[in-house]
This record gives sequence, C-alpha cells and structure tokens, in this order.
Amino acid sequence: MRVRSAVAAAVLAATVSVPLAGTAAAADLDCADFPNQAAAQVVLDADPTDPNDLDGNDNGQACEAQAYGSVAAAPVPATPAGQVAARPAGAVAAGDGSSAGPVLEHDGSPLRYVVGGLAFAVAGGAAVAARRASRA
Repeated sequence: MRVRSAVAAAVLAATVSVPLAGTAAAADLDCADFPNQAAAQVVLDADPTDPNDLDGNDNGQACEAQAYGSVAAAPVPATPAGQVAARPAGAVAAGDGSSAGPVLEHDGSPLRYVVGGLAFAVAGGAAVAARRASRA
C-alpha cells in the first residue's frame, strides 16, 4: 500500500511540474518590448536566426512595421555580440547574461524538462513515503 501511494504521489507531482518546467526558460521578445527600432535591431543582429520573430519578412530589418513614438532613435553604438546598447526606459543594468562556462544551446528537445520533472516527482514521492513511514 505504501509503495502504491508513493507512486501515486510521484505521478501527481510529475503531472503538475512538467507543464510548468518550460515557463522559466521562456523569454520571447516582441517589437512592443523595445523602446525603438534600433534597440530591436541590435537584438536581431546579435542572433540572426531570429528566435523572437522580430523580422517578419526576412529582410534584415527588425520591427519595421512597429509604430514607435515620434522621437527619432539615437544611433546605436557598436557593441560586442550579444549585448544590447540601448536599454528600455526604467531598466536596470544587469549584464548581458553571459557566463564564464560553456554555452548550452537548447535543441528544442523537451528531454531536460522531463528529466527535471521526474527528479522533482521522485523527490516529492520520497518525501511523502518518508512522512508516512514516520507515522507508522
């Protein structure tokens, strides 16, 4: 009976945690997230594969159809790859997100989310089993 309860708790924890595993990694940017076209262009130039779909017609110009304010955009100075020179209003400088270690590219596979969810589920099941064992 205890094993069955532990398995049920593990399955329940996995069912709840696996769909939520990808939300923290998602950082989709839209044209409305940028203060001007130049800032969006810097992001597009940093990653020409355009994962955020900033260049809808594939002509190399980011957010050209977006209606930004009437203030002309200041020229964007050259920056190292991956860094954005123009920050949105009210932003806090927090670095470029790089690390000293190797860069792990996401290959589109949900495997890391499944493994993380299973680890979470096993830990939850073990906690439930330990609590029930301590009551007996």
